[in-house]
Amino acid sequence: MTKNNSLAKILVGASVVGAVLFSSFTMAQDTPATASTPATSQQIKDQRALDLLRGMSDTLAKAQTMSFRVRSLVPFAAPSGQHISLFGSSLVAMQRPNKLFVETGGDLFPHKLYFNGKTVTTVGADQQFYAQETAPTTVEALIQTEHPGSDALAPFVDLLAADPYARLTQDSAASALVVGQSTIEAVNTDHLAFSGNGVDWEIWIGAEDKLPRLMVVHYRSGELQPTFTAVFSDWQLGAPTPAETFDATIPKDAEKIEFKLPVLQQSE
Repeated sequence: MTKNNSLAKILVGASVVGAVLFSSFTMAQDTPATASTPATSQQIKDQRALDLLRGMSDTLAKAQTMSFRVRSLVPFAAPSGQHISLFGSSLVAMQRPNKLFVETGGDLFPHKLYFNGKTVTTVGADQQFYAQETAPTTVEALIQTEHPGSDALAPFVDLLAADPYARLTQDSAASALVVGQSTIEAVNTDHLAFSGNGVDWEIWIGAEDKLPRLMVVHYRSGELQPTFTAVFSDWQLGAPTPAETFDATIPKDAEKIEFKLPVLQQSE
């Protein structure tokens, strides 16, 4: 699981002009996981978990187009040092190799992002602000560019990669195990748990469709151990996406701003 790329910076770039609001978040888990026998070793690599993760990765990698929704709780460090959770929601549409659209809402500044293989553009929901900069030529190149904190700020970034398995397991799968099965929002899923360099993370993958449904990441650095949660839904793979989805229209009177990090910095 990579923690560095510039897409997250872009996705939250306009948030410096937005107010921080607090909202409720609900996550449905209809039936509890049927846990497998606890491991006696602190680190165990269950090949079944890696194979299930690879199956999800292959399903996503084969899709020339994809769209989905994600709801997330993202931990930030307040000026007092206390961790607070911000609610985020996104609609994501991608067409390989060089088209991406993300509509973001929630506690961060609502905006739309457009990437066309030449530039990346964000437009505020009220159409009063926009930001634009030159970008790499492909989605893969865009998400490979390093920037701190990307996995929390944009929890879906790894899923857009040409090889999600490699991204997710990079320094983050020293331990791998199958916890059991759970029903997440009426979908039967395989619950997997991984541990790596300073992070423990879990993912729930559809047993039949091989698509991610839930991800929880626990950081093990410092005295506090922030956690972020992401719920994925409304998956569509291979469906035609209208070309205009990826075309940015900059309002005539909109003010141009720079891509910047949010005021509330994510904890390390």
